[in-house]
Amino acid sequence: MGAIFSKKENLMTSIARSKAEARLAAVQKSQKEAMNEQEERTLKTRENISRLRALRLAKESEDQTRIAAKSPVRRRQKAR
Repeated sequence: MGAIFSKKENLMTSIARSKAEARLAAVQKSQKEAMNEQEERTLKTRENISRLRALRLAKESEDQTRIAAKSPVRRRQKAR
C-alpha cells in the first residue's frame, strides 16, 4: 500500500513547503543585495583609481613640459 496522506498532513506539508520557499527567497534576496553592494563598492573603487591615474598622468605630463621648458637649448658650436 502506498502512503496516503490525510488532508491535515497535506496541509502541513504544504505549509512547510511554503515556509521553506519563503526562507529560500529571503536568502536569495539577501545574497543578491550583498552582491549588488559589492559590485557598487567595486565600481566606486575602479572610478577612483581611474580618476587618480588621470591626475597622475596629467601631473607627469606637466612635469615633463616644465623640464623641457627649463632645459637650455644646446647651440651648435662653430667649427674651428
